[in-house]
Amino acid sequence: MLEEGSSIVHEVSLAAAVGRRALPIRLCTAFAGSLGAQHATMSLFPCLEQWQLLYASDEGALRAEAAQFAHAEGPSVSAALEARTVFVPEVRDHDSRPHGPDWSDDLPGVRHVLALALHREFRPVGVICLYFTRPAHLSAAHIAEAERAADLAREELLRWRPAHANPAGPHPVWATDTRAARWERIHRAAGHVAAREDCAVGDALAWLQAASTRRRQSLLDTCDLVLQPAGARPGAHRAAPAAVC
Repeated sequence: MLEEGSSIVHEVSLAAAVGRRALPIRLCTAFAGSLGAQHATMSLFPCLEQWQLLYASDEGALRAEAAQFAHAEGPSVSAALEARTVFVPEVRDHDSRPHGPDWSDDLPGVRHVLALALHREFRPVGVICLYFTRPAHLSAAHIAEAERAADLAREELLRWRPAHANPAGPHPVWATDTRAARWERIHRAAGHVAAREDCAVGDALAWLQAASTRRRQSLLDTCDLVLQPAGARPGAHRAAPAAVC
């Protein structure tokens, strides 16, 4: 239950001051406890083509985060790409993609999702994602304070990671040879469209998602088509319509 008098920034500051090696756990616990979330995850991005999960509060949180990056869509992905907070007030009302299951299908029982971007000058550092299985009223003031707390968490993580993060440890790292193979190809296609149309990568990804819906094909298939050499594309002799970003 949210309390108007509580300070998310204060709780995160306390979490950052206690126990350096357990920083991801303590930060996620502070965010979840202050905002009333039932599940929490923290992911880092050494680069956009990699996704390193630092912490998941339980198996449900792990599956929820993995689903988003497997499908290359969802609040965590959007928060990372666009360097902004993403709040889904009602997951059950989220529009399903017509060509197949989307990220929300793998979040049974989740009512709301809040993804807080950890970024520096629009460069992604990571995401803290909170999952709510019980109704919670997240006011604009709560979200604004959570963003301030996320800025504090980002700085603590940047100081913490070189000394304490262990890439060979038990936390899964999905690189291009496993789950994030799809994510890497989709991001490359979004970057290609963004450069071609001179628009933001987030806008390019939205265009690719819309194009895959129109064509009734998977987002990955649409992106692979974009990445094919021009001479190898079916109908390459015909001019392709420009993307509208």
